[in-house]
Amino acid sequence: MNRLGWCFIGAGSIANRVAKDLPLADGSYAAAVWSRKFENAQTFAETYGAHPYKTAGEAMRDPAVKAVYVATPHPFHRDATLEALRLGKPVLCEKPLAMNLPEAQEMVNTAREKGIYLLDGLWTRHNPVIKQALAWVKEGRIGKVRSLQASFSFYNAFNPASRLHAPELGGGAVLDVGVYTIAMARFLFEREPVEVSATANFSPLGVDTLCAMRFTYGDGTIARLFCGISASEPQDACIAGEAGHIIIPKFWAPRSARLHTSDAVETYAPGFSGEGFQFEFNAAAADILAGKKENDLVTHQMSLDILGLIDNVMKLSGSKESARI
Repeated sequence: MNRLGWCFIGAGSIANRVAKDLPLADGSYAAAVWSRKFENAQTFAETYGAHPYKTAGEAMRDPAVKAVYVATPHPFHRDATLEALRLGKPVLCEKPLAMNLPEAQEMVNTAREKGIYLLDGLWTRHNPVIKQALAWVKEGRIGKVRSLQASFSFYNAFNPASRLHAPELGGGAVLDVGVYTIAMARFLFEREPVEVSATANFSPLGVDTLCAMRFTYGDGTIARLFCGISASEPQDACIAGEAGHIIIPKFWAPRSARLHTSDAVETYAPGFSGEGFQFEFNAAAADILAGKKENDLVTHQMSLDILGLIDNVMKLSGSKESARI
């Protein structure tokens, strides 16, 4: 088995969640880590066996590092990714890939110019449950698809010190969890909508706390999407067709899906350990070891399309954060 050493850029909550799943991946392991607070890097290193570094560049240059995982807050994705690409290191960057489409385009352009692998961290697309749900659609099990409904909303009390509520750290519902709903629409329909509408509520600091979106696709299909950080509701997706529908509970990190037709209800629940981050790392590792430059399921164009939609939603909803675009 080929061993693939990863450099973790960032040692916060998402980095720790991913690192717990990494032993479940085929051959991937944490080789190096950097954090803005060195003590966090040290704690991460002690927990997961990585080597801590005081600068990101040093961590990326560790001889054991064959790829870089960027797990910093959104506004720092661009710089860390560009540094790794310029060092010739393949990159898996947390979603959203960047703060806006121009940043994402620069990252993709650099990866293409350098001939280095770049993958957007849309880990949901690699989950076997999502793969099965989309396979049901392709097989025509629910007939012609007419709509998607997807929601990812939870309650988080307003706290100016929280990353979720801080504009300078890319706070707000759309960038943090709305990206999952937008990505789900892109996974399903595999094209851009012809019309987008959006409305949102905002915190005293100007970040969006609730956002409702409607995408239409010109052939009678509609996506109704919702995200929030100030309201708790089911985090489910429903793909509705003319002959049935598919329910995916907690669609952004699913464990099962149900196919409902006039004949029966069929449940798919593969059963796997961890949260499911291992599937994303397996996909990235297989691509890197095969010499590929992008992933077949999460292409560069898909990432750019999703960032473009996020920018559009921000503008249409009247977000003060649209100034970042």
